[in-house]
Amino acid sequence: MLYLASREISFKGVLSVIAHADWTVLGPFLLCMAAQHICRAWRWGQLLAPIHPVPFRRILPISSVGFFAILALPLRMGEIVRPYLIADPPRIRISHGLGTMAVERVFDGLVLALSGFISVAIARGSGTAVPRWISAAGMAALMLFVAALVVLVLTLWQRERAVTLCHQLFALVSNRLAARASSIAKGVVEGFQVLPSARPLLLFLGATLAYWLLNALAFWAIASGFDVRLDLGSSVALTSLIGIGIMIPAGPGFVGNFELFAEGALTMYVPRDVLRRRGAAFILASHAANACWYIATGLVAMFSAHVTFKRVVGATANPPKQPAREPLHLGGTDQKE
Repeated sequence: MLYLASREISFKGVLSVIAHADWTVLGPFLLCMAAQHICRAWRWGQLLAPIHPVPFRRILPISSVGFFAILALPLRMGEIVRPYLIADPPRIRISHGLGTMAVERVFDGLVLALSGFISVAIARGSGTAVPRWISAAGMAALMLFVAALVVLVLTLWQRERAVTLCHQLFALVSNRLAARASSIAKGVVEGFQVLPSARPLLLFLGATLAYWLLNALAFWAIASGFDVRLDLGSSVALTSLIGIGIMIPAGPGFVGNFELFAEGALTMYVPRDVLRRRGAAFILASHAANACWYIATGLVAMFSAHVTFKRVVGATANPPKQPAREPLHLGGTDQKE
């Protein structure tokens, strides 16, 4: 992806543009990033609230470390960090956290896919040339996340059947594995509890829209420093397509995904000669600024009293005994992870 994004770039010109950029735009960029960071952490609290309320002073540092881990680890393996750190059995289990992550990803994907789809449709309607792969990626993302939402809702509606089916499938391999898998599946389904809860769900949806809009404003701020003329609508389109791109599991830092999808989005709004120098410089600066933000906030949050990895060592040294098989009743949440 990095090769595809950079094959027509003038690197000498990019370095010159970066050297002469207006870096005062970092001020509004940092304000937007701070606001979206708080918004992103706060909305997770709305997903956890129906399971067990968690104070924001605990959610923020755990979220910061989790966001850093998503950036730093390959194949989006950092997604497991937040559920692990927030776990406080029996009130909140790791599988509860995984359930909230599923809700987060599905609704993020829907917002990005819908806004990306609308942006491409508007661009085509105005006669703008849109790369075929951008259109295909947007359509594929929309179909994928609509299907994921349907599966999520059906799983919540038929949760006992879903857990039983999970148990039966894993029982083909091992009864112990089936008991473990069904226990995790119960926790994941319980993590969907925000869906039928009107107030937390509306707060979560509002925070999701605000989060992505603030990301678009952050991109718009940096673009002005490189004299890349984007309005709010094109900034939203850029954010949507980059968001779709970085959801694809890849290497650390979203390297390649970010550049290719940003370059594809900018082709709809920036002339080719501008994209080869100022546009490319803007993409590199945006990626670097975003990465530095999440690295800095994650490293600071590592010193919080709410962030501890001691259980990793303990669980590795003293693995728990396999629990006896339990009934598939979904009423309570007092089982340990």
